[in-house]
Amino acid sequence: MVRKRSGGFVFITYKGDHPPYHVHIEKDGREIGRWDIENQEPLDDFEVGAKLRKALKRLGYLVEDRDTWNR
Repeated sequence: MVRKRSGGFVFITYKGDHPPYHVHIEKDGREIGRWDIENQEPLDDFEVGAKLRKALKRLGYLVEDRDTWNR
């Protein structure tokens, strides 16, 4: 398990987790969703706001901007 912090969020990846390759995102001790790193989109129904987008970019989980992430 790898835990990284950025922008008040905690990002967790697990060795041997199911595909697609993704990161679990927590804020204030609660999981808010999972980010699909391979397909660059949320796996769950949550909003990718500006602060989360910035944190994803800073840690290298987000590689390009898209306006379609807010669900």
